[in-house]
Amino acid sequence: MIMKIIYIVLGIISFTIGTIAIWIPGLPTTGFYVLTAILWSKSSPRLENWLHSNRYYIKYVDEAVFDRQLPLKGRIIIYLITASMMTIPFFTTDMLWLKLVLPLTSLTQITAMESYYRGYLWRDGVPFTKNIKRAYSEN
Repeated sequence: MIMKIIYIVLGIISFTIGTIAIWIPGLPTTGFYVLTAILWSKSSPRLENWLHSNRYYIKYVDEAVFDRQLPLKGRIIIYLITASMMTIPFFTTDMLWLKLVLPLTSLTQITAMESYYRGYLWRDGVPFTKNIKRAYSEN
C-alpha cells in the first residue's frame, strides 16, 4: 500500500513538471509524461486510464511518439530550441571537450529523431513504438 502511495505522489510530481515543461523551452515534456505513465501504471489502473485519456499525453506521447505524427515544423522548433539552449554553455565556457560534445549532442538528437520519424528505426516492417504500444495494450 505504501508503495502505491509513493508511485502516485511521484507520478503527480512528474506529471506536473511535464505539464509545466510544455511552456518552458529546453525542458522535455514527453519524458516526464512517460515516467508518469510508468509510475501510475504501477499504482492504480484508474490513474493510468486517466493519464491515457489526458489531452497533453495524447498530443505529446501518444500522437507524437507512438503514432509519429509530430510534423516537420514541430521537430524543427524542437531542434532550434535545443540548439539555442546549448549555445549558452558553448559560448560561456573555455572547456574544449564541452565545445566538442555540445554540437555532437545536438546532431545526435536531430539524427535520432529524424531517423525515427522518417521510418528508419523499424523492426519487422513496423515502427518499434508500435510494438511497444501493442504489447502495452494487450496487458
